[in-house]
Amino acid sequence: MNTHMVLSALILTISVCGCTASPSTSPTEPIVTNSYMMLPISDRNFLLGLVPSPRSVPETTFDDLIAAYQETGEIAEVSMVWTDPAGIGEYDKLSQNQVVTALRVYGLEPILTLNFATIQQAPGEGLIYVVDAPRGVNADLSDSEFRRLWIEEAKNIARDFKPKYFSLGNEINDYFYFHPEDWEEYLSLYDQARAEIKAVSPDTKVFAVFSLNHMLENNQFDLLETFNDRADLIGFTTYPWQEYNDPIDIPIDYYSQLQDYVNKPIAFTEIGWPSSQEQGSSEQEQAEFLIRFLELTKDMDLEMVNWLFLHTPELSGIAAVVSSPGTETISLKNADDSQKAIYPVWLALKALEGQHE
Repeated sequence: MNTHMVLSALILTISVCGCTASPSTSPTEPIVTNSYMMLPISDRNFLLGLVPSPRSVPETTFDDLIAAYQETGEIAEVSMVWTDPAGIGEYDKLSQNQVVTALRVYGLEPILTLNFATIQQAPGEGLIYVVDAPRGVNADLSDSEFRRLWIEEAKNIARDFKPKYFSLGNEINDYFYFHPEDWEEYLSLYDQARAEIKAVSPDTKVFAVFSLNHMLENNQFDLLETFNDRADLIGFTTYPWQEYNDPIDIPIDYYSQLQDYVNKPIAFTEIGWPSSQEQGSSEQEQAEFLIRFLELTKDMDLEMVNWLFLHTPELSGIAAVVSSPGTETISLKNADDSQKAIYPVWLALKALEGQHE
């Protein structure tokens, strides 16, 4: 699922001052979150992430925006950042909207992404995946001007924002499923951009993100074998509800099989399960998915785990077109700010303060 189209609509341009912190504990035994759930882990060596989507019922106010950032800073440590444009032109947008500063004020480390491709609606063709080039530049990964501009964009973002995490493409295997002939061009583009990033921001961890759903569906694990040594991390999005009706149905090796192909820490940049009754789910089932996910990944080397939304957002435009029904309910809270069943589970997970960096 190309949720960067969804998330880019939620970037909040706000002025901020002050920040808050929440108390933490370091339990030595599994945490009972409520009467029927227990965390399957007793410590946490990965970062938690969340997008600070504000409440929208009855309507979103400026105070709601501030409250969303504050709350996210209390219950998470990192946050995905999406802009429009999300490719060439992103540096100017980030400089204007100050979202990186806003997140850091509230104690959140931004995870930046520079995309090279986008989804467009083409007359008579529906949705198509194309290289995201500015007007007047050939939409081709081999084009010298596109490559120069894209690499310069990566360098400028790294130089001025010094992100701890910088992804050079989101769910990239989706693009290469339709354009396998571009894979080698992308690898060389990635290598050159990574070198420029490291030159101006040596501590930035550079990686790319793959869709696990589609990697499994299309048997694209070979992409990992050629990419593994190029990255500081390997990123994945995962939405198993699109394949399984119940979290308990997710196979025990669903995530651990990645260790056969990846020898770097894994960043789950997007995970989630809807609570939508229309999709045959519920709040309890959503909470059970988080428990199941933690059980299936507890022996893996994880860098981060990012839930999709804080509050249920309203989706419209292209975001609504590319999203599966029920995606908007992959949130910890309802649109009116009421907590879902997953919320106390998330708080218990946050309370596990491990030895992450």
